[in-house]
Amino acid sequence: METSIQQAAESQLDRLRTLADKLDCLTETDVMLLGKLSQSTVEAWRKRGTGPAYILLGNRYLYPRKAVAQYLESATRTRSQQSAKEVLQ
Repeated sequence: METSIQQAAESQLDRLRTLADKLDCLTETDVMLLGKLSQSTVEAWRKRGTGPAYILLGNRYLYPRKAVAQYLESATRTRSQQSAKEVLQ
């Protein structure tokens, strides 16, 4: 019995991912996997307005791929040419 419930849940998640792909979006789970993030971290980003832009559709969060790419670009860090010793002096 539990196996069929688990299979139904996985099927629903697969369908959600397929629909999100057609809309050029990532699911909340995709974003969590991408950054190895917890659900609470992604939720905190939404509450603070610090993460990528998202769409709330019913009770599902979708993240447009372009918004995720822009967020990653803004979070990109460049390596300093100075050594740590030079910075501290």
